[in-house]
Formats: sequence, C-alpha cells, structure tokens
Amino acid sequence: MAEFCIEEPGEMTMGQTGRYTSSHVAPPSRTPNRGRSVRSARKRAKRRAYALVAFILFFGLAVIFAYKPASAATKTLLQSFQVDETKQESASQPVKDNVVQFQPTEDAPVAPGVSEFAIRDANALSILSWQGAKNCGESFDVTLKGISATEPVNFTATNCTVFPLSGTGADTYTVTVTGSGPYSLTAAKNGTSDLARDTRTGLAGRADQMPLNIVGWGGGDDYYDHFKIQVQGGSTNGAVSFQTDGCTVEPAVGTVDTEFEVTVTRVGAYSLSAMMDGNTNYNAAYSALLSGCSSKSNQSKIRIEDWVNDAKSGEPFQLRITGGSTSEALTLETVNCTAVLVSGDQYEVTVDGVGPYALTATRAGNYGYNSVSASESGVSVKTRAHTLAVSGWSEAKNCNDTFPIRVVGGADDAPISFVASGCTVSPATGTAETKFSVTVTSAGGYSLSAVMSETARYESQQTRTYHGQSGKGIQNAVQVENWIANAPAGSAFEVKVIGGNGTGATTLSTNDGCMARLKSGETNVYIISVYPLAGKEYSVSVGKAGDATYEPSAAATFEGTTSGAVQAALAMSGWIDNAFSGSTFDIRLTGGSGSGAVDFTPTGCKVDPAAEPDTYTVTVTALENEPYSLTTTRTGDGNYTPTSIKQSGTVRPFEQSPTDNTDESIKVTTYSWIYICGGIILLFGVVLLIMQIANTPRRRRHHR
Repeated sequence: MAEFCIEEPGEMTMGQTGRYTSSHVAPPSRTPNRGRSVRSARKRAKRRAYALVAFILFFGLAVIFAYKPASAATKTLLQSFQVDETKQESASQPVKDNVVQFQPTEDAPVAPGVSEFAIRDANALSILSWQGAKNCGESFDVTLKGISATEPVNFTATNCTVFPLSGTGADTYTVTVTGSGPYSLTAAKNGTSDLARDTRTGLAGRADQMPLNIVGWGGGDDYYDHFKIQVQGGSTNGAVSFQTDGCTVEPAVGTVDTEFEVTVTRVGAYSLSAMMDGNTNYNAAYSALLSGCSSKSNQSKIRIEDWVNDAKSGEPFQLRITGGSTSEALTLETVNCTAVLVSGDQYEVTVDGVGPYALTATRAGNYGYNSVSASESGVSVKTRAHTLAVSGWSEAKNCNDTFPIRVVGGADDAPISFVASGCTVSPATGTAETKFSVTVTSAGGYSLSAVMSETARYESQQTRTYHGQSGKGIQNAVQVENWIANAPAGSAFEVKVIGGNGTGATTLSTNDGCMARLKSGETNVYIISVYPLAGKEYSVSVGKAGDATYEPSAAATFEGTTSGAVQAALAMSGWIDNAFSGSTFDIRLTGGSGSGAVDFTPTGCKVDPAAEPDTYTVTVTALENEPYSLTTTRTGDGNYTPTSIKQSGTVRPFEQSPTDNTDESIKVTTYSWIYICGGIILLFGVVLLIMQIANTPRRRRHHR
C-alpha cells in the first residue's frame, strides 16, 4: 500500500531583503499564512482518504474479476496447464522402493533348462501318447497334434518301426520297438522349422523269450537208462545248455535243432532244466524243471481197442481199455470229448465238437512200477441235429393278421432265421427258445420255412415250407394331421392325410364351406381354403380305396367353423417420438380391415380429429423428460378380429443457454465465497467514502 507523507512546513525568517528563508526559526506570526497552511494540510488529508477509498474499491473489483469463472476456452487452457504441472510433479517425485513399476519389455529369452515344447505346444507338431519305457517287441499307438487332418506327415524311426510310415494328421500310428536300448521317433510335416517336426525318445529293455519246452522226457526208468530229448521254444535260437541233478546230457551245449541224449546217473530222483542264452534284445529263457526216478520197472503197455478216429460230433461210440501192471485205477484225460465208464474196462466216448479230439489213458505206478500211458486221437465231422419243425402255423389268415409260432427241434442255441413270402417274422432271427410272430402282408398265398444255421457241432438244416391262404385285410383308420377346426375366415392351411394300407388311391371331398387342392409336388398334402365369412361351417371327408390286398377304408370326416379373420396390420405415419411439451403434430392411420371403429388410448397426450380422413392431431401434455404413448385400436366386426398399434416417445427438454452448462459444483463451491468477500470489501469502501464525506468540513469563503 502506498504511503502518503505530509511534510511539516519549514520555519521561515525574515531577512533584510524582506523575504523569508528556510531556517529553524519560528515563522512570523501572521494569521493569513497560518490559515493557508491549515487548508493545505486538510487538502492533503482529503487526498489521502480519497486515495485509500479508491485503493479499497480497486482491490475489491480486482478480487471479483480475478476469480470470475473463465470462458470455456480459457477454462480448458487452465486445466491443461494444471495437468502439465501434475505430470511434472509426478515425474519429479522419486519412485518408492516398495512400488512395482511395470514397463513394456521385449519377449524374454527362454531360460536355460526350460523345455521349448511348453512354449510352442499350442501350434507345433507334437506326438501324443508317446511311451518311452517299453521292452523289445512291444507296441503302442500314437496320434499327432498341431497338424491338420489332411496334411501329410512322414516319420523317421530309430530302433523301432512305425505303421504306417506316412499318412496325415488324422491317422493313428502303431510304434513297435525292435530292439533294446534307446529308440526314437521323429514326425515331420512340410517345412524345416522346429514347429514342423517333433522327436520323442525312449529306452527299451530286453524282452522275455517264449518259454522252453522239452520233448521226449520220461524214458529213464532204470539206472543208466538212455532216452532222447529235444528242446523247443525260445525266441533267439541261442545256445541251449542244461542244469541237471542225477543225470547227464550229451552234448552239453546245442541248439533247438540238436537231439540230446539224457543218461540217468543214479538211483532215485533225477531232474533237468534247459536254458537258452539271450542276446541284446532278449533275456535268457528257461524250461520247467523236469524230474524222474530210476530203478523202477516199466509196466506193460496200455491198449485202447475199438477207437474211432472219425466220429461225428455228438455221436457216442464204445471202446475197451486194457493193460498196465499195477492195480492202480485207470485215469483218463480227454480233449474235445468225454469218456464215461460203462462196466469193467468198457468206456463210452462222445465227441463234443467238430475238429480234433483225443483220449489219454494212464495207469499209475507204485513202489515197483512206473506209470504207463496210451493215447488215441482223431478228427470229428459235423452231424445232423434233430429234425427241425415249426409249431403254431396258421393256414387261413387275412392280410395284416398276426399269429405266434415256435421252432422246435434242431440244436440248442443254434441261430434260426426264416425264408418267408407274403408275410414277415418278428424277430427276424433267434433260437429255439425265441417266441416268433408271423404277420401276413398280402392277400392270397403266403409261405414260410425256418433255417437253422451251421454250428460248431451240427450241420445246417431247414424245415419244410409251410403254406397259407389269406383274404383281403382291413385298412388302418385314415387320419388328417394338422386339421384346424376354428380357422380364420378366408384363410388357408395345410393338412396331411395319413393312415390306411395298400396302394389304393386317397380320396378327399369337402362341403361348401371350404375348398381343397393337392399341394404341388406332394401326394398326400392338401391345402384347405375356408369360406371368407366368420361362423361358416366347413368339413373334409377322406378315405382310401382298396387294392388286391386290402378292403377300402372307412371314410373319416373332419369338421370346423370359421372364426373372425385377422385384419391387415395398422400403420401410423407422422408420429414424433421426441416432441416438446405442449407441441402438436398430425398422424395418419392406414391399414386395418372391416368396418370396425377406431379407438385411441393416449397416455401423456391427447388426440383430436383432423380435417382430412384418417388424420388426427396429437397434443403432448406430459412434462419434460416424461414418456407419452398412444395405443390405436380398430375394433372387430362380424368378419374380423380387433387389431391395434402402439407408438411411444419421451418429451424433449427445452434448449438451455451455454452458461447453463457450466459446472454447477464449481460455481457454488469454488466462487461463491469469493463473490461474498468482494461484496463485503466494496460495501466497506462505500461506507468509508460516505463517512469521509460526512466528516469533511465545508469550505468557507474568506473575504479580504
């Protein structure tokens, strides 16, 4: 604030020249000069007061205009300055240590030891169902992923095979391990990138060989007996050696083609087990441990008499078994046959199936004798089962009649089918335990024969042909699908005629309430057009003619009564869905049918007739932003049902000045107190001015 200083008048002295000079000597005591000094001081005081009041007024106006809301452009400019300052402040602030800062980065490299397959699994060629721990000779199936169903693929295999060697992405491939040790499979499609191929590896173990079998064992009954044996089985054809106890083998090492000679070297028990060497792909193979006992005598041979080596399946024959030296019971072992003791040494043998069959008779030994056995074998042929026949056959049925039958005879559980003419059998196949039903399908003659299929034991056979004579059948009822019993007047609908039997023609007739015509391209679909008047009765009668198999069907009648027709859709033009409150506009109605009146149901508006036909004036009565609607209905008459249309809208608010769009929160909360302060300052200045004027003495005129 500016300061105004009042200088004190200097002391004046009177010189000899009669003029006053500045000094500290008191001025001469002259009344007129003192009056002028007082007036000058008062003028200076007035000027200071006026200056103070002017400053207060200026300060108040400056405050008001400084905080007056700026225009939209100025406000936007100021906001942009504030945003820039905010960014600068946030940029200048240091980042806290515990705040995670996310920055855009490039693709991170794959860390060492991380499988690339996990990264490219979604799109790369991949081998699925791979098994990496199989033994030599084992197989498993794999499929592919990352390749289309038609795209070709090739394989490269190491220590394994793949079948097929090439194919497409939709195939399944069989991998077979061909040796022990590491094996791998590489699948490749078109392209040379890593995504176009996939390699899987595994480690195979050695496989087990086929078990060994020793043929010819059991000839050493006495001490130092000699008998020949031969080793069979295995997979490597490797060297064959033996582990023995109480006997020796010559030669000690050989192959499966070598005939070995076993010599019993002690009295009592002796045993032998063969071993075949393995290789890189197979383990060593062993036979079962075979044992014997020496120093016992052989029994006399067992004789099987009257053996039949070409018996038919299911047919028994008798034989006699003798021999042996002990009193031990005779035991029998059979293959594909059964043996039953009849009396003494007589047995009855029955072959169970077609093909090889055999019998082995064994007499057990004791402390002085070894056991002894004898075997016989043969090959059976099929036999004819019991006579096949049909039970329950009916010779006089009409077309479409059904009756039950049974098949008797033959072999149990043998498949049975039929050869039929003019009839059908349900079910078509079965066994002797199945209950069948025969349905006659035509008029005239019908026939049937049953056939038993060949089985493992029995030959196939067929029954005689059974005949019958049928009359014409009665047709199933004729029906009409999609019939409408209350169709709108003047409308049309489709119906479908179903039911009946045979090849007879379908007939359809109508009364005067409707018309019918066959739909183009159809044989049993008709279009029914009803009379164009409500309350009119209409009916359709359908039937089907007979043919060589069926009698004519009974006629079926379907009736109905027309209902009111549907009016043409109402349409409204001129509707305004965003009008001002109190405004009016004209609408025009079109559409509808018949002579029904037009009714209005207004909401938030009113409707008045206009001068032109079918034209109406709508006045909006709703307030701003409120909805208004109008439902227009044309009532029905004797032939038409009512129809209506609804239009709606929302009252449009009146336009506002640009200043009304100013942020109210800013005007109220930010500037209101500034206006109040500015007003208070102005009021204070005015009061001071008034007080100054009131306290200032009036100027007096001095007359000299």
